[in-house]
Amino acid sequence: MNGVSTTTEAVATTDGSLFEAIARAFEPKGAFESDLRAAGFDVKDIQLRYPSAVLEPVLDVCARHVLPSLSREEAHREVGRRIIEKFFTTIFGKVMRTLISALGVERFLLRLPRIARMGTTGLQVKAEKVGPGELRLSFHSERLAADFIAGTIEGVAQVIHADLKAEIVDRNPWSFELRVSGLR
Repeated sequence: MNGVSTTTEAVATTDGSLFEAIARAFEPKGAFESDLRAAGFDVKDIQLRYPSAVLEPVLDVCARHVLPSLSREEAHREVGRRIIEKFFTTIFGKVMRTLISALGVERFLLRLPRIARMGTTGLQVKAEKVGPGELRLSFHSERLAADFIAGTIEGVAQVIHADLKAEIVDRNPWSFELRVSGLR
């Protein structure tokens, strides 16, 4: 061989629209902006995709600068809730909002295993209806932000004026499960 590796390691990625929404929602300046850059996200040079490993440190920076009185988990969830309105103004977010409007929240979430592939790589999602108005969503990946994802689902509910709750019922380093209730 010529010393060049013939294997490539797949890196889980997240669509840049999510990061763009964070920048739009919080408008970071000064130390906040510098800390985000150090975490791998330059708000002045938003990329199309980011390694998924960047999301968690970015959420931690947001927690420190915007929501310092909350626990890490509560802050990540609140960041998820707060960015959805701005996410829906991004190109990818407009597509997602259209799908939610066309399908309704429950059918959108049941199709999440296929839809998630549009915005992420390296993430496996399973969706299952477990009762009237209740779904179980299972997420498996190398990098996960369970509280943030639960918050984004609740953020969608706020924007479209739905009354649903996303509860983390099982969590470990490589997977987590959400119970989403209150669907109609």
